[in-house]
Amino acid sequence: MGIARDTAEDRLARKRSLSRRGFAYRLLGAIGLSVLTLEIGDRAGLEPSEIVAGLAALVVSAGAVEAGVRAFRIHLGRHVLPQIPVSALPEESSRSFAPLARLAARERQLAGDLAALPDAVAADTWIRASAGVRALRAHAARIVALEGAGPRADQGAALDLLALRLREGVSAYERLSDTAAELATQHRDGQDAGEAAARMTTAADALVGMTRGLTS
Repeated sequence: MGIARDTAEDRLARKRSLSRRGFAYRLLGAIGLSVLTLEIGDRAGLEPSEIVAGLAALVVSAGAVEAGVRAFRIHLGRHVLPQIPVSALPEESSRSFAPLARLAARERQLAGDLAALPDAVAADTWIRASAGVRALRAHAARIVALEGAGPRADQGAALDLLALRLREGVSAYERLSDTAAELATQHRDGQDAGEAAARMTTAADALVGMTRGLTS
């Protein structure tokens, strides 16, 4: 008996289910903490317990709003072109210049390709890709800072390692961009894009995993 294939539709259904549950849990938590804030305390004025409960309610409420927006995008969101924040490149002499120039070009390409894909796929991929870009740019800033710190005995080796990890991260973003371009072409042509969609999910996961490692 064969193993049932995990299709793109299956993955989308799971994302929708998780988004609904995530929003519901956070909303219930926010309501519960809000009620608790109103109920606790038996003296005039604010008590420490009321302040703590109120702050917790605000944090959970913010999480509920974020979860609600995410669920809306996955289920009913209107197609919105991804927005690319303006980011200046470092000096051309920096080791981070060439990788960041490649990254900027691929950001524009990925945004264009995602605009041709279904909202749920595009929104989820862009969120994760944007998180990867922020991590890569923060890593590049460390390179620029080290370059401007003045000569040190171990500076060359440290810069080599940092620059290598930046290039690897940008390469991971490029692989995601290439897969998104393939998926967009198949989607426009009405072809079965299940395999490309699965590879794009894998590429996005790989980018997120790699850029998380940049903080270590």
